[in-house]
Amino acid sequence: MVVYTCQDLREKYPDPEEQKTLLRLYGLSQFMGISILSGRYRVPASLHEPITLTPLGESVCRRLMKIRSLKWAEARLACFLSFYHSELLVDHEKTDLVTLTSAFNEEMISGKVLHPFIWGRELYDRAFELFPHEPSDLDHGETIRLLEGTPRGVFQQLDLITGPLGILRSQEMRNAPPTVRVPLYHCAKRSCSAVHGTFLITADSQIAKTQNKLEEILNKEYGLPSAFFEFFTEVEDALCDYYGDSRSVGEIPLLGQCFSDAELDAILLEALKGKDAPLRVALSSNDLSVSNPRDFSGSLSRAAKIQALLLMKSRDLITSIDRAVYSGEIDIPEYEIRNPKVLRAKSGYYDLTAQCSRFGVQVVPADRSLALVRLQRLILAIYPPSDSNASRDLYWRLKKVQGASVEEKLHRYLGKEEPAEVIRRLILVGPGPFSIAAERCGLVPSDVEAMEDGDLLNILLWKLGFDVVTGHEATGSLQLHREAFAQVVTAYSGYNESERYEIKREAAPLFSSLEKTLDSTLSFSAWALTFDHWSAHPRFNYHISDARAHMADLLNKAARASATEAVIYDSQGRNTLFPLISGFSRLRDYLQDVQRSPERYARPVNEMPSYAHHAELTPFPFVHTIPFLDLSVDSQARILALFKDFTRILEEGAVKSVRNGLHHQREQEEFPREEELLRCVRAIANFLEAAESSGLCPTFFRSTGTSRDSAGRSSYSFKDYKGREYVARMPSGIGRAGMPALLTDQFVIPVANLDASTDVLRFDVGTRSTYTELWQEWPKYRAASDSARDLMASLPSSDVS
Repeated sequence: MVVYTCQDLREKYPDPEEQKTLLRLYGLSQFMGISILSGRYRVPASLHEPITLTPLGESVCRRLMKIRSLKWAEARLACFLSFYHSELLVDHEKTDLVTLTSAFNEEMISGKVLHPFIWGRELYDRAFELFPHEPSDLDHGETIRLLEGTPRGVFQQLDLITGPLGILRSQEMRNAPPTVRVPLYHCAKRSCSAVHGTFLITADSQIAKTQNKLEEILNKEYGLPSAFFEFFTEVEDALCDYYGDSRSVGEIPLLGQCFSDAELDAILLEALKGKDAPLRVALSSNDLSVSNPRDFSGSLSRAAKIQALLLMKSRDLITSIDRAVYSGEIDIPEYEIRNPKVLRAKSGYYDLTAQCSRFGVQVVPADRSLALVRLQRLILAIYPPSDSNASRDLYWRLKKVQGASVEEKLHRYLGKEEPAEVIRRLILVGPGPFSIAAERCGLVPSDVEAMEDGDLLNILLWKLGFDVVTGHEATGSLQLHREAFAQVVTAYSGYNESERYEIKREAAPLFSSLEKTLDSTLSFSAWALTFDHWSAHPRFNYHISDARAHMADLLNKAARASATEAVIYDSQGRNTLFPLISGFSRLRDYLQDVQRSPERYARPVNEMPSYAHHAELTPFPFVHTIPFLDLSVDSQARILALFKDFTRILEEGAVKSVRNGLHHQREQEEFPREEELLRCVRAIANFLEAAESSGLCPTFFRSTGTSRDSAGRSSYSFKDYKGREYVARMPSGIGRAGMPALLTDQFVIPVANLDASTDVLRFDVGTRSTYTELWQEWPKYRAASDSARDLMASLPSSDVS
């Protein structure tokens, strides 16, 4: 028999439309073959009669029928499911795809053929309820119990998409084939963050037995197979833009795991706006009409909403999500980046994934350095070398950059300049360049052009794959107000009534910002140093409201225990300067008391991970329930000294008395003098520098890169908004402790060195949103301790914590 190479098959099937027909039929065979059936499943006539076999298929079918126990219907369908060997087993030109699709659709709707819905946490949660053991292996009965009452799976082969709405035709080509391997559970190891997969088991039905026998006969009696799989993959890659970088199958888990039902409704409504809205067109092509968008959305299950949205082109889908985000219908807090947690699909040559922030959807390659290549491509699209005027314009804008040609200048410029500055100088320079950039980044210019320049900058950075430019955060606001106050203080002398008014006007935002900064510093410090982060859920996750509540409870209890001056700290943040300034001394006193009896805070043995008792090379660092006691002696001393300095600096600067002098009606002679005001300003500056540089004021650090030497030593670099750098080094001398991975943005306390380690206390950014509500009680562990032997297998850098 002739065995065809991939090149042979290209020549045998050169017509693109014929290739699509082949791929659609093959995709339908995959939908049928990769599914869950009952043990009593019988192939109906409607499912095999539309199939026409090739001469090879007929030959194999007759050979199968010589086996007495096999039946004609199962034999024909088995040929369709196997689809090819040395030649095609199915005649793609004579097989009735429409009728066959309709028949298979009926089998799915009736529940005789099942696909798992893998894009949410439904099966994960159900498995946790059903199986007290880790469900690493399920039998058919357990599989059926698991799937009972769950949505029909949403999968897509080329433009055929399955789901609760049946088999529909999408406007987009995607490769999201069916699977029976489901991400189902977290193992007992608390140090393992992976969601482990389990194969669902179909019944040993007659069709399964027939197909197994068919494959056995083909391999033994019909020679080697031709390169159909490689050919189909090649065609599919071309149709699904495998080598592109603008769309990803990751948009499916993004929809399934990152948006609430109400947010999916908002996306649907955006996609249905207008008579010629993209979703209306896609639904209409499937003989589905929408009269009232809200009624339509309300009638759909969560899985059906996802399937409906996937009927659109990826660009239209992302535009609909972006519009819902930009309009505020989907409210995403600052710092929140929504990523799928159960299953994060990668696709294409660049392993593209999708995530969402307040700047919209980002489709990003695994290699983040490609963001710079994307930026270069974008600039050359705005200033094409073939356009002499555009090229001359770019050359003029880069006139101070060394280089003989505009291409060389651009290459050097991109190699040294910050991406944000590149976008400011070359893209945000007028409506023309911006419109081209917006279009190339998948944006509709009219959706965003009214936004502030800072937001436009961040949207372009985000869409290209860069980190966004953050503001000055709370402390930066204090810095700006401090500078403005200092300027007005030194601008006048004598301070007449109008000048006093100007000073008071600048003082109001200054002291408001100071109270916010003191509140966040005291709250963060108390929480970071005294809260049991290892036992928390989630671990090492900072949110100001949680930290403030902990601080207020701690200091109020400490005051009652020591019978000190009665100062009540408000858990909602309504604290004035006096309790905030004195709070650092109270926190210092509490920590000193803790130091005197550390045994009271030893972690119970049953709360320790099991590796703590076995892993000599990588000890568990949090052996106390108060993290302060797990810091080095030197770090403890430095932190206590800093708290003393904070109070001293602010008291010597007479910050409280200056604020009182400015906020109350005073005679001119009682108004604070210039030297008093300037001393107050210097005190605020000194406090701010000490609090930020130590990390005791919550300071956000962005990951800026990593390096590794031949000995295996790794460095992970971070920078804050002022450009201050922190470098984490591995090995750190400790085991996995639950702190954030070292390639993620986070809050860092450089002064808080863990004992016998190069690592410091570090925290994830905590947010409150519909997304965090979706992921409450996540992950779910069936056991409380780690397996010692698995703890310190060499970790990939992205998982180091």
